[in-house]
Amino acid sequence: MSDSTNPAPPASSTTGTPRTPGSRLPTRRTLIVLASISIGWKLLVFTLGAALPRWLVSDGLSDLPPEWRAYGDSARTTAISLWNGPIERRGLIRSVRVVSVESVAATLAPAGCDGRSARVRAYTYFAIPYSEVRTLCDSGVVEYRVLRRRPRRQ
Repeated sequence: MSDSTNPAPPASSTTGTPRTPGSRLPTRRTLIVLASISIGWKLLVFTLGAALPRWLVSDGLSDLPPEWRAYGDSARTTAISLWNGPIERRGLIRSVRVVSVESVAATLAPAGCDGRSARVRAYTYFAIPYSEVRTLCDSGVVEYRVLRRRPRRQ
């Protein structure tokens, strides 16, 4: 028999040894396709994560009584100014919602204030609550609840 009827398998370009049909090395095209799929799903997930708070979380002002909406908007502006860290301001906080506005006792309110208090909640990616701001007149306090511990059972 001659060698022309049984040709030898092609040699691998890296090792010089013959390749069998079942043991193919990944081609460049396959690696590009896999990398594209990997990058594509990450872009999709991060885009949805950033868009969900805007779609699901309203500002909460329309739920307030009409006479309290002006203070609710002021409390929202105060809360946004309190989340002033560069990471919070540019990336972490995606949406803000006024949760409640209420009247407080005249003894708790400073002079020149109409005695209103509000709670404003911030949301991160995928509409996950991040923290709250408690406002009283034109000032506020941020209450971080991200890593809150549960009380221990005894």
